[in-house]
Amino acid sequence: MSAEDMRIPMKVSKDDLFIQGLDLNFPEEKKTFNKLNLHIKAKEKVLLLGPSGSGKSTLLNVLGGLIPSVIHASMQADNIQLISNKAFVFQDPDAQFTMPTVEEELAFVLENLQLPKVEIRDKALQILESLNLPVSLDTNINTLSGGMKQKLSIASALLQNPSCLFLDEPSSMLDEAARKTLWNTVESIWDNLTVIIIEHRVDYIWDKVDRVLLMNKNGEIVADDTPQNILDNCLKQLNNLGVWHPYSWEQAPVFKKIKPEEAILTVEDLTIRRKDKTLFTVDKLTVNKGEWLTLEGPNGSGKTTFLNSIMKLIPSHGSIKFKGKVIKKTKDIVGQVYPVFQNPELQFITHKVYDEIFINMENLFDIQQAQKETESLLKAFDLSHVAHLNPLELSMGQKRRLSVATALGGLPDLLLLDEPTFGLDQKNTFDLLNHFHNLISEGTSIIMISHDYNILKRYPSRRLEIRNGQLIEKEVSYV
Repeated sequence: MSAEDMRIPMKVSKDDLFIQGLDLNFPEEKKTFNKLNLHIKAKEKVLLLGPSGSGKSTLLNVLGGLIPSVIHASMQADNIQLISNKAFVFQDPDAQFTMPTVEEELAFVLENLQLPKVEIRDKALQILESLNLPVSLDTNINTLSGGMKQKLSIASALLQNPSCLFLDEPSSMLDEAARKTLWNTVESIWDNLTVIIIEHRVDYIWDKVDRVLLMNKNGEIVADDTPQNILDNCLKQLNNLGVWHPYSWEQAPVFKKIKPEEAILTVEDLTIRRKDKTLFTVDKLTVNKGEWLTLEGPNGSGKTTFLNSIMKLIPSHGSIKFKGKVIKKTKDIVGQVYPVFQNPELQFITHKVYDEIFINMENLFDIQQAQKETESLLKAFDLSHVAHLNPLELSMGQKRRLSVATALGGLPDLLLLDEPTFGLDQKNTFDLLNHFHNLISEGTSIIMISHDYNILKRYPSRRLEIRNGQLIEKEVSYV
């Protein structure tokens, strides 16, 4: 190609994002992009849709300049124009933080912007208030809940005054109120920004973006239009690809409610404390065999802490019994109670996707049957094609599916699920809900943290909520 052919076209302004003829692949993987072309005009608001593993986050990292400068991959393009003044909100908020406390994290951003020191504290408090993040500035970031960390990562990005904002599932861990606050805050400042969004929970933003780009499993952009035109012309394609859209839940699976059996878990007079303060209390809770309980509450209320207390991963005061016996140590319930953590990477203990599942199977079956069961779960969770990879190389949706698959491979009596559907596309969410229903039918009990109202109003046999420092039971009313 001649130098003249490689020039940026005249129709592309200096503030646009432009990619022409992009080829990209990671080691030991098939090519992610093949001659991909994309032009995003300055101040456009664009939503990237696609099934898990389609390359959405990878494309965001290319547009943001993280590939290949920070994230190494083999990349070539005929033409590329990026924007230097940008800010990111990553899928995993922990990947974004560089400082130990909230104040230091926000001050680091503001100092780089050369804001006078006397103004930094007020500016930090102002952004925390706008996102309804009620934490003191000296709070250690590691003590925050997943949702609170997500709010902090958003606060840090907004403080940078970017001209381009990259949002990779920024609301996946937020409760409904926090999600609404987030999008209202972003919308209030985005008029002069270019904003590129990856988001599975699209109901708040579908009508607010200018364009929707639809990607298939091969990393190809197969549709690019206004949100309404995408719905009018591509609904069948959206459903075939299994991605979220405003009408997705009309196709949700419907299950027959199952009558629970005898008690499997009892919690009495439980008190959870954090830094000498009572976080919440549980007077009495009984979980029966074959029940599906959901746990709700605002970010930071203690939902994850409650699941950790059942596993005896943190200290608590009170009585927790499993099958009538007091749980004194984690080892008392190993092999019977399985957690699925909010951060799936915390669960991985091997260097290969296949081995993460097989390690449980070989404790339950002979080698031949263990291999058969492993391959069956890989296929059920659409992971067969990545079975050879290191779990850390997977997309976030694939990591989430693997973390659930490893738990199911242990044939659990009780599953403790912390946001198991976050980061999943429509197809994999519905598939996962079917898996859970099948487990319930076979007598497994589930306690599941979720902020997804569409799940909460359809599936649990009982709904729990941590409200004002107490665990309470809510009325169940199905749609």
